[in-house]
Amino acid sequence: MISTPSIRGALLVTATLLVAAGAAPGSTASAADPLPAHLLDPKQVEPISASQFVQLLEHRRGQVVLVNLWATWCIPCVQELPDLSLLQERYGDRGLQVIGVSFDDPSRLDTRVRPFFAEKAPTLISYLQTEADQYTFVTPLDPDWVGAMPTSFFIDRAGKVAKSHAGRMLYRDLEREVLRLLEQPAPDAGGGR
Repeated sequence: MISTPSIRGALLVTATLLVAAGAAPGSTASAADPLPAHLLDPKQVEPISASQFVQLLEHRRGQVVLVNLWATWCIPCVQELPDLSLLQERYGDRGLQVIGVSFDDPSRLDTRVRPFFAEKAPTLISYLQTEADQYTFVTPLDPDWVGAMPTSFFIDRAGKVAKSHAGRMLYRDLEREVLRLLEQPAPDAGGGR
């Protein structure tokens, strides 16, 4: 089990990163800006910043979330997509949300990433990270990420990263982690942490 901050704590990390990077308060990169509707319920692969992604994960609190970092050029990533789709199909009604995040070049969003993902995993939600430094995007999930593709983050209903795995996972291993988290009770709605 990886000891990482909750997504709420990650908001603070992201806000700190944005300040360090020179983002002005009230700019479009602010962690406090509300998320646009197209990011909450995307119909195609949408570009997303690190601060927006942290907000998205906070919005998903109460669900089990499997975040999968992938790229069109990554063969193990492509091999994993059908298993991720099957997981979403089987366990979505029990509170699972699989979210893909493409690490492709943002300039290829319309020409490569969207058509590729629409063909290979049309039932999944995916985003394309837009940070100039990919580590800035992943730091709120895992400050020690080594840059491996694919990488999967299993986030519990309380918004904490319960496990991460660098490299391709087989379906049975993905399913085992998802079921373990789905079987855990939902966090106290009273907010007593």
